[in-house]
Amino acid sequence: MLRNSLTVIGRERTILQEIMNCCHFFKRESFNIILIFLISWSFNGAVCSSESAGRSDFDGKTVVLDINDHSFIDLNQGKYLKDALEKINESEPVAVILNISCSGGLASEVRWFIDDFIRLKTKTISFINVNAKGAGALTAMSSRTIYFNEGAKIGGEPEKLEWRGKFDSLPQRFADLSYYDIVNDVSEIFKEDQSRLALAKGICDQEKEVSINGVRFSRAGEYLLVKGSNLEVLGIEGGEATNVGEILSQEKLPSEFIHMKAPPVIIEESEITLSDNTDTENKEEALNELGANSSAFGETRLESYQGQIVVIPIGMESLIRKTKFEFIQRIIKKAEEDKASAIIFDLNTPGGIAWYTEEIMLADLQNLSVPTYSYVNPKAMSAGALIAIATDYIYMHEPSTIGAAAPVMGNGQDIPEAMLQKVLSDIVSTADNVARLKGHDPAIAKAFIDTKAELSIELPVITKEGNLTLEDAFEPDSENDLLVLNAWEATQVINGKKIFAKDLASSLDDLVKKAGLEGDIVVAKPLGFELVGDWIVKLAPWLLLFGIAGAYMELKVPGFGLPGFVSLICFALFFFGHNVAGYMAGFEAVGVFILGIILLVLEIFVFPGLLIFGLLGVVCVIGSLLYSMVDPLDLNWDGSVNFSALGDLLGGPIINILIAVSGALIIALFLMRFMSTLPVTRWMLLNEVQSNGPAIGVSEDNRQSGSLVGSTGSAATDLKPSGAAIIDDKRVDVVSNGAFIDSGSDVIVTKHEGSRIVVEPI
Repeated sequence: MLRNSLTVIGRERTILQEIMNCCHFFKRESFNIILIFLISWSFNGAVCSSESAGRSDFDGKTVVLDINDHSFIDLNQGKYLKDALEKINESEPVAVILNISCSGGLASEVRWFIDDFIRLKTKTISFINVNAKGAGALTAMSSRTIYFNEGAKIGGEPEKLEWRGKFDSLPQRFADLSYYDIVNDVSEIFKEDQSRLALAKGICDQEKEVSINGVRFSRAGEYLLVKGSNLEVLGIEGGEATNVGEILSQEKLPSEFIHMKAPPVIIEESEITLSDNTDTENKEEALNELGANSSAFGETRLESYQGQIVVIPIGMESLIRKTKFEFIQRIIKKAEEDKASAIIFDLNTPGGIAWYTEEIMLADLQNLSVPTYSYVNPKAMSAGALIAIATDYIYMHEPSTIGAAAPVMGNGQDIPEAMLQKVLSDIVSTADNVARLKGHDPAIAKAFIDTKAELSIELPVITKEGNLTLEDAFEPDSENDLLVLNAWEATQVINGKKIFAKDLASSLDDLVKKAGLEGDIVVAKPLGFELVGDWIVKLAPWLLLFGIAGAYMELKVPGFGLPGFVSLICFALFFFGHNVAGYMAGFEAVGVFILGIILLVLEIFVFPGLLIFGLLGVVCVIGSLLYSMVDPLDLNWDGSVNFSALGDLLGGPIINILIAVSGALIIALFLMRFMSTLPVTRWMLLNEVQSNGPAIGVSEDNRQSGSLVGSTGSAATDLKPSGAAIIDDKRVDVVSNGAFIDSGSDVIVTKHEGSRIVVEPI
């Protein structure tokens, strides 16, 4: 129904909604269309479009977009703006009006919006409806024409904005436009309009004094302010207006416009409400009581991080398995929920998996109100460097190094050339965006990752002759041309700013002191299942060894006993541990393994000598074991297996299986030789063998009397399916054709090949 897509503003909205409620009862679509047309005509300026307007609806009309306090914070708002700009680019509107009432936002988000907005080929207008501060002010300057509502201004001190909760404010450091990259961007954007450029720089940098055509707009240390009366001095087109309709009239544009309304922003409220008269101590007690009673049944109770400094160790193996990343994400989430004082990443890592690291960089570390610190102690290479880039502040232990973050496969091998550029482009883009958001130099972040990135930073150096000269602050890694910084290089000062790291720190305590943090230091530790998964992965060869040895011994001993139980437990632990550790996306490998066991049973007991079931069973068993020990990301960089690196990829798992098979054979041979003499294994042997004498083979009898096929006798023991039988008054080792035969049952020989005698019940 078209009524669901109509929007109007002011008094007309209420009237239209009432009439539409009446229209709801009419079933004829044509009647509704005619009625809506008449209503829109009578209001002369009502809106004829909606959020779902098609591309053709934009042609020849003015499009109005909302820029509010959440436009550069909320994901849905960002998607709304992105989709709107795409539709506008694919259509031919006569103008685009930004309806601005924005007090700030993320500096990184406003950067990409302005970059896309200024590329529009149509006329662009900013309508300062209420205020335009911080990100909103910079957005307003990107339009060719600016209109001010009564009392509205551009500039002023950005306000604290509700972020993800009712009392959760956007951290000021995220909204800070003063760091250099935004200034560089606006310098490029407004290079052809010196007045706009000066204003944009003044908006970004509070310390900058702005004077244009003899009029001072701000002094150093003051926030810049622009009013509608200043437009003539600035040489900017525009004026004053109270609504969009007046702007269209002054610009001589068609009165009909499309208002693409921004989606609603949901601010989560607390589940309990405390009286404003309740004192602070009682409020804290009430909140603590709520937290004590709100945990789900069976949930592990953890100590609260409230007011504490949470240290997350990033060690040698912390970035190579999914469980490790899940542990990091869990601690980050808990520290945020408990309102910790700070999060410190204690980095001593050679690197890890880029995909999981990207997830932490883009999602977990960008939605925090808790300040984050990286302590390079003593190295943060590869993925470790990416983690550091995603934190607010970086401190370096002396000596220490950071950098060389080129993506490689999980086993350390180079990514195939066909996929390298795609993967590299994605990671470089992520590092660039995150570095800008956190105030780090994006050029250095790129040089960490891309061998083709050029970086030149010169420092003044006094030579031994006493001359002053300039030298490169650092050089790329000579081996692969990736940038690696040591502690001294990362903390050098150029133009009043540290190159990359904030400062040196001799210890965590020193970092806490220099950063001015308050609270007790608590080191995060993994929980039970996280430890279990790691240990099982490390013990994989031993689990396979005892699993294979147990299965072999079970086939040699009648019935299901201890060897079979040990084998079952070992294989179950093997698959469980690798699933917990993140090596298995599902249980397909377990299914293939069980299928392989079934095929082997068919080969041994049902179709002995057929071989096809045995070969397929071996392939399924070994294949499932190999697959469960390989990281799925290494198999699927581009949706297909990287055959060029398959040998390197499977090297470790194959070695594990070879060790397990070799060890299992040694154990099996040892037990076969000494089983009858070991007290712990003697009970597994058939007692009848000791009481009636050893069974004898028939190979020599065959040479004298020929084949036993057709001979009859009785089972001397239970055949499950192997055992002993009395054939022609002689005790011989036999095997059934797959059936289980009770002791004393009559049997007949159906096959006699060498020493192998196959019988079946009569």
